[in-house]
Amino acid sequence: MPNEVIEVLKVITRGLEIVGAGLLVVGFVVTTLRWIRQSFREGMSSAGEEYRQALARTVLIGLEVLVAATILKTTTLESTVESMSFLAIMVAIRTTLGWTMVLEMTGRWPWQRPRSDAAV
Repeated sequence: MPNEVIEVLKVITRGLEIVGAGLLVVGFVVTTLRWIRQSFREGMSSAGEEYRQALARTVLIGLEVLVAATILKTTTLESTVESMSFLAIMVAIRTTLGWTMVLEMTGRWPWQRPRSDAAV
């Protein structure tokens, strides 16, 4: 690959890493500030559930961007066994977190059908 392409890919990868980390930090701060404001208006119990769900969405979005950066870096810049192992670990963590956060937000695993109100 030409050096210019490699340099562009490095910049794109670094940008994605910065965006992913920024999404995690900014999302946490914004979600926490909303939770504090809502807690004063509606009480802690109702605000807590929405806070957990908003944090879960924030983490999932931030991790998606970080995984994309890692995939790009691993497949184009650093095709070593170590970088492939790191990518596999990141994807496993992302998948596990995704499943558990869906369970946390909806009360069911991603592969389960939604419960109908009639069955309850």
